Amino acid sequence: MVDAITEFVVGKIGNYLIEEASMFMAVKEDLEELKTELTCIHGYLKDVEAREREDEVSKEWSKLVLDFAYDVEDVLDTYHLKLEERSQRRGLRRLTNKIGRKMDAYSIVDDIRILKRRILDITRKRETYGIGGLKEPQGGGNTSSLRVRQLRRARSVDQEEVVVGLEDDAKILLEKLLDYEEKNRFIISIFGMGGLGKTALARKLYNSRDVKERFEYRAWTYVSQEYKTGDILMRIIRSLGMTSGEELEKIRKFAEEELEVYLYGLLEGKKYLVVVDDIWEREAWESLKRALPCNHEGSRVIITSRIKAVAEGVDGRFYAHKLRFLTFEESWELFEQRAFRNIQRKDEDLLKTGEEMVQKCRGLPLCIVVLAGLLSRKTPSEWNDVCNSLWRRLKDDSIHVAPIVFDLSFKELRHESKLCFLYLSIFPEDYEIDLEKLIRLLVAEGFIQGDEEMMMEDVARYYIEELIDRSLLEAVRRERGKVMSCRIHDLLRDVAIKKSKELNFVNVYNDHVAQHSSTTCRREVVHHQFKRYPSEKCKNKRMRSFLHFGKLEFLVGFDVETLKLLRVLDLRRLRFPLKINGDLIHLRYLGIDGYSFSDRAAIISKLRFLQTLEAYSEYPIEETIDLRKLTSLRHVIGQFVGELLIGDAANLQTLRFISSDSWNKLKPELLINLRDLEIYEDYEEDFDRRVSVSWASLTKLRSLRVLKLYYLRLESEEAVRSTDVISPSLESVTLGGINFEEDTMPFLQKMPRLEDLILKGCHYSGGKMSVSEQGFGRLRKLQIFIYSLDELQIEEEAMPNLIELKITSKEVKKLIIPNRLRACMSYES
Repeated sequence: MVDAITEFVVGKIGNYLIEEASMFMAVKEDLEELKTELTCIHGYLKDVEAREREDEVSKEWSKLVLDFAYDVEDVLDTYHLKLEERSQRRGLRRLTNKIGRKMDAYSIVDDIRILKRRILDITRKRETYGIGGLKEPQGGGNTSSLRVRQLRRARSVDQEEVVVGLEDDAKILLEKLLDYEEKNRFIISIFGMGGLGKTALARKLYNSRDVKERFEYRAWTYVSQEYKTGDILMRIIRSLGMTSGEELEKIRKFAEEELEVYLYGLLEGKKYLVVVDDIWEREAWESLKRALPCNHEGSRVIITSRIKAVAEGVDGRFYAHKLRFLTFEESWELFEQRAFRNIQRKDEDLLKTGEEMVQKCRGLPLCIVVLAGLLSRKTPSEWNDVCNSLWRRLKDDSIHVAPIVFDLSFKELRHESKLCFLYLSIFPEDYEIDLEKLIRLLVAEGFIQGDEEMMMEDVARYYIEELIDRSLLEAVRRERGKVMSCRIHDLLRDVAIKKSKELNFVNVYNDHVAQHSSTTCRREVVHHQFKRYPSEKCKNKRMRSFLHFGKLEFLVGFDVETLKLLRVLDLRRLRFPLKINGDLIHLRYLGIDGYSFSDRAAIISKLRFLQTLEAYSEYPIEETIDLRKLTSLRHVIGQFVGELLIGDAANLQTLRFISSDSWNKLKPELLINLRDLEIYEDYEEDFDRRVSVSWASLTKLRSLRVLKLYYLRLESEEAVRSTDVISPSLESVTLGGINFEEDTMPFLQKMPRLEDLILKGCHYSGGKMSVSEQGFGRLRKLQIFIYSLDELQIEEEAMPNLIELKITSKEVKKLIIPNRLRACMSYES
């Protein structure tokens, strides 16, 4: 486990020696020596890690190595900080730089000499106590692209979750859901131990075609052990999709009683289905039930819980269903689907070994899929090694195999994937994790290395997808074949938290309760109320990250002056005066609330090495934001309707959203890596004030994948329209509130990779739109809401891959589409 940290620090030393060579010239040889020693020690750590049971001496020695690795990182980052601060001095203060630089140089020489003595002492202790046998670290140098290519070959593409052994359960519960004779609100409780598949079964029911047709209003929420009733109610309201974004921001300020009344009003008189996942206490249901009308429309509520008393403790009409363990035959079917993906020939010995291990899983699905994920990356000869390791760790049959399987699977991960898994401990229980946000955080933390072939974000995605492929992480939502959100199972989250605690990697505060009380932890995370977070923790000079997950709070202030080594600062749900006098040169990720942004704009403009800026606000940010000095920017996210000034943007990948005026001042040909663009004008009703955007400027974005345009004038020049192929990289286009003077389909269908097309609240004066036979070869989703659309015609051979067609129009008189598309069509008049 410590090996993940040492390999990360070794990589960081190498990066400093290459990227900041001039700064570390005076200590180059000493750093090279430190790197070599730490690399060798890393080999011994791999050997210690491979053991079934780590003895106390090895544990203490590993702890010495961990502390040493962290201290090396602190020394290098602090020295880098001092030199950068001196380089930015102006006026008389510059005169002291020469003396100051000499003092800093002497200081780091002394620090590194001390570190060298410490690592020699660590090596002597290893030799004295006979710890480990040297294993050379796998690979060498920058092998990131090689590892990712191996990942790409190994992982499955767009793999769907398969529920095995629960077919009978699903059939019984589906009949209960669709019972036409039951007119009252009816509750279905699914209970059983963690890892049996309660959530998977509930999701299978929730997403079934019959349920979607029966219940127009569906919502999914989760509760977990630590919950806020207001948060649960808000999740239900959002999930229903009946409330606009502006309305959601308003009701976010409601008290719990007001939210209950609001939700009750939304659902009153409607046939609804609400899934309440992972309830631990009867009180949680008591808090929710008042907001769910007991109407006579045939509504249903599904509850999942580990606790029988909770499942059977609901009032009214209900059915409690206990999930059983899988039989061996069902267990083997589930295992076989995943474990043999990369094995061509299955001999008797391999099957026997697999059967022995599956038998030990005792019918627990989560344990089976994690074991299968581990073995799917092993050669047949290595299966026996895994089996023997399991046997050595199991003293007797009273020990459940699941924790051992989880631990084995973790140890098999590359160090980057280990860091990704550990980092999942920052998220609250049952939290749906936005994958793009997780990727931005991992890159900002410095855990991911890119190269000429692949960007860091792509590398991070492959490591996360490896965790999904190994069943250590669950894919929740997919778009265009890509995972967009994920969730970690409670049992696996417990593993991540436990290991993070042992490594001093993450410290989580739930209200006033901390997972552990270290004052030198690298990352601090606050769930729920920030006001209960101990103020002295903010003075931890070693802190690299501070994140807040919770409700909106107003603070007098939050001082980050002492946190000079911060890389990640995510305070989007906190409102306070931001005070940063110095230059946080290590800061790579800043998430803040956009309220009163004028006070923060000047501070942000000084964060020269910032990679991600996320500014969220109930209202658009109208101030001028100057980001021209921030040449490392990769992602800019916020409602920037005021002027947004961007300089050298070669690294920029995400820009949402920006005004038409600001966009027209940029040079699109310089945005060579821009993938996600949203341009928004706040003139929904005032068409005369809309600013024109040229489609020619958008076609210059050769890497663009996602494009969203709202309430602007869109000009498609003749030169662009006459081109055979337009925007070859675009995968998703959303046009909202755009006025079309002519049929836009012939233009849009020239985008060869387009998979999603949404035309939302647009106007069209031409009457008819047509899609030709060769149009939209890859399109999977089409949503059309266009005013004054008289006729829509789709030719027989068009859109061969379409799976979702939604048409909303009060004025369409004629709809000519192939019969095969009617099966996937929903129509709203």
